[in-house]
Amino acid sequence: MSKVAIFKAFEGMPDSRRKQGTRHSLQLCLALFTLAVAAGNQGFLAIENWLKYHHQELKYLFDVEAISSYSAIRRVLLRVDYLDYAGRLADFFGVNPEVGETISLDGKTLKGSYLTQEDNPESEPHSVTILVTSY
Repeated sequence: MSKVAIFKAFEGMPDSRRKQGTRHSLQLCLALFTLAVAAGNQGFLAIENWLKYHHQELKYLFDVEAISSYSAIRRVLLRVDYLDYAGRLADFFGVNPEVGETISLDGKTLKGSYLTQEDNPESEPHSVTILVTSY
């Protein structure tokens, strides 16, 4: 059993998956997903690459024989109670907003603002431009 704090944040969370064929705990899948997203990975392919790259470190960190695949994590996310997940994360991070205290954020990547080196050899490569709006 892992002693990593984020692992314990999901302790006791109901698992709606069938027990047959379940190889990795719900806690492990959610902890890996949370860490991958916190590391800046967006989307399942990015998460898969992150899991493969850090495979050995994650096995050691969580004290497990094998790390969940991104498809196993995806299956968990399809059935997870997101309000329960969000509540547990808020408790873990100590986030307790008061009524009217929250701010809504929205971000968009500007179309065409990506590394253009391959598209236009005369253009210098540049970072993605992201617009963020808060309400």
